[in-house]
Amino acid sequence: MNPRIGQPELLKEINRARVFEILRHARTISRPELADLTGLSRATVSLLIDSLLQAGIVREAGLGASSGGRPPVVLEFCPDAVCALGARMRDYQWSVVLTNLDAAPLDREQIEIPGSSAEAATEALARAVENLIQRTRTRRILPALGVGSPGLVDMRSGIIQSATDVGWFGVPLKTMLEERIGLEVYLANRSKVGALGEHWRGAAIGTQELIYIAIGTGVACGIIHRGELYAGTNSSAGELGHVTVVPDGPLCPCGNRGCLQQLVSDPALARSARVRLREAQHGLLFERFGSQLEALDAAAVFAAAEAGDELACELLDEAAEHLAVAVGNLVNLFNPEMIVIGGQSGAGSELFVEMLRRKTRRRAMTYPLSAASITTAKLGADAAAVGAAVLVLQHAPDLLLGERMNSMTAAAPFCGQQSRHSCRS
Repeated sequence: MNPRIGQPELLKEINRARVFEILRHARTISRPELADLTGLSRATVSLLIDSLLQAGIVREAGLGASSGGRPPVVLEFCPDAVCALGARMRDYQWSVVLTNLDAAPLDREQIEIPGSSAEAATEALARAVENLIQRTRTRRILPALGVGSPGLVDMRSGIIQSATDVGWFGVPLKTMLEERIGLEVYLANRSKVGALGEHWRGAAIGTQELIYIAIGTGVACGIIHRGELYAGTNSSAGELGHVTVVPDGPLCPCGNRGCLQQLVSDPALARSARVRLREAQHGLLFERFGSQLEALDAAAVFAAAEAGDELACELLDEAAEHLAVAVGNLVNLFNPEMIVIGGQSGAGSELFVEMLRRKTRRRAMTYPLSAASITTAKLGADAAAVGAAVLVLQHAPDLLLGERMNSMTAAAPFCGQQSRHSCRS
């Protein structure tokens, strides 16, 4: 049993988070309206608002309309008053973003990882974060870092159980980063945080039931249920790449055969293209890569398909057929509002997604599919980094009032000291 259950401080944290979320969505609201929406007493709401006013993320913006008595004071949410840090690792590179309280990116930093070790990755990320903080010294930054990493991640312990594409097993990345950077770290699989990014800032704003599918070195998905990230019992929900779609198909590193990632991931698509080009020596792909097949990658296949190359279109059509088997099952099982296709190479390919839509109609039941839209990711490569920042933003009310906030943000002005225009997103 959690020893904090029933404690007044925990109840205060929960209520503060509720008030914060209502303010973030409503943008302007009065204390009486907050009391009505939350069911809290006006005295409790006033105490919570006082703390948010002191933290600078809310300002009093004049008087509202009177309903017979004294006009209420209108509270205005200030999204640019404080920032959050989020990072995503991909292909031995970190991408770090600084966002406002709405998860809108304000600045970015990218840095290569010199080597494959977790220690090298930790040091590179530390340098990127330090560079970004130094460049934005006038901004107040929440004292935490969200991180989207490859592999199976235990979100509670912050340990990467396995990330085969970088050769990591049992890596305590959360602890390593906290000791090196000095910030609290929230760690999750990059596809899970990609779902958060699209939910907060991308194609799926306002949806409550979302499945985000990232296709890259593997295939994984992030699941949003009732507006919240669904992680599963030990944080491993969403391993879509290891769903069997072809019994006795290609051998997968996991030990199974016919896993989805062996058929539709970027390496799988590039592999299939090389095999086919050795047989069919014609077309755009052959003209460009016929003499250097090892240089051919998935991005080239997508580009050639968009240009009308027959072989590239056939390869995407086959990949869409395999993915449709998995997507049809997801539609039948989860009944989502939206499925967003993201990842490295094909995230913006409307051609591929239209193939997938057409094939999913033959795989999913008509009634649940009637409620689901299938679309491309809006944030592209930013989705996971923005989503990692969302991991921090979900703790913003408590981080704002923590002891470490002042040490990071002493030089920056509060929202209440800025112009009213600067408080609007």
